[in-house]
Amino acid sequence: MSSNDWINIPAKQQPLINRLHDLMTDAVAVAAAITDNAIDDSQPIPPELAASFEANFQSIITSLTRAAQ
Repeated sequence: MSSNDWINIPAKQQPLINRLHDLMTDAVAVAAAITDNAIDDSQPIPPELAASFEANFQSIITSLTRAAQ
C-alpha cells in the first residue's frame, strides 16, 4: 500500500504533491551532503545562507498549511 492510499488527494493535486515529495526528498539528501562536506572540511556554510534556506522552507510550510485549511 502506498502512503497515498489512505488519504484523499484530488486528481488535480496529485502530480503537484508527487513533484513536491520528490523535490523535498532531493532537498533532504542534498542538505545531508552539504552537512557532510561542512563537517569533513571543518568549514561551515555561512549562517546567512542557512537562514535563507530556512526562510524558503518556512514559506513552503506556510503555503501548505494554508492549502490544508
